[in-house]
Amino acid sequence: MINFKRSGGPVGKEMTIDFDLSSLPASIERRLHNLLDDSNFFEIPAVDSLASGPEDHEYTITVVSGNSIHTVRVSDSSMPHSIRPLVEELTDLAETTT
Repeated sequence: MINFKRSGGPVGKEMTIDFDLSSLPASIERRLHNLLDDSNFFEIPAVDSLASGPEDHEYTITVVSGNSIHTVRVSDSSMPHSIRPLVEELTDLAETTT
């Protein structure tokens, strides 16, 4: 399960969505698993002081995997390079789903 929240940005519109990976098409499920692995998601610090500009989006991503729950907060300007592809994919999925 992935909970994805985007807030802020130039318009200030908030977007929140839950993705149950087991209910997604297999290709999307695999892609998200790969992006989580590639980003070393569970190694990114859970609490990140957000350095963000007035036009930045802020993202909160919570992943529940088995007995593990991990939350990462990032902004457009404070986002580690490794997590950017995951954030972009989740944003695209959220925009097409909502």
